[in-house]
Amino acid sequence: MSDEYFNPEIVDKIRKNTDKLIKDIMASQKKAIDEIEKDIEVKILQTKNDIVEAANKKVEAEFLKEKAKQELDLRLKLTKFRDELVDEFIVKATEKIKSLTTTKEYEKSLENLLLTAILTLKESEVIVNYREQDKKILTKQFLTNITDKLEKENKLKTEIKLSNSFIESIGGLIIVTSDGKISINNTYEKRIERALGTIKRELSLMLIQEG
Repeated sequence: MSDEYFNPEIVDKIRKNTDKLIKDIMASQKKAIDEIEKDIEVKILQTKNDIVEAANKKVEAEFLKEKAKQELDLRLKLTKFRDELVDEFIVKATEKIKSLTTTKEYEKSLENLLLTAILTLKESEVIVNYREQDKKILTKQFLTNITDKLEKENKLKTEIKLSNSFIESIGGLIIVTSDGKISINNTYEKRIERALGTIKRELSLMLIQEG
């Protein structure tokens, strides 16, 4: 149907309204498209951030894992080195003690070990377990000198008896109360063993500080 059959004013109005409607629709569509694009950009940025964060976390986790591994390796190496030093100490201490057991120093050492044990026990009678090689040292006069010294310097009267059996040791004594309930192991092996705890702690501290 041709426009000539309609009122020109009405046709013009319809056209204007149609143009406005089209513009409104286009504007509405553009707004919707802009919002969609904006939403997409936000999601893309968030995805990028998530990827970067995940990558950073992975790198950090790998770093911490590697750091922990290296620290463990270092601790193991330090422990091994410490134990090697301790073993070396034991060997040298044992060799030195063995070389001293034939000297006057060893005789004085036995006297000190016996005195220390008796002063700790504070018993009226003790039994001394010793090496067969030391029988020539632990004479009656040797024991009398110790009891006299205890009585004079510490007001302690103690009878010292020698055991009928011998001990296997590189040196030293085991002193036991007469009832056998309490004993003090003053063999050199035991004294070295007691010293090892302190030595290990000191070595560990030194190695950690150096590391």
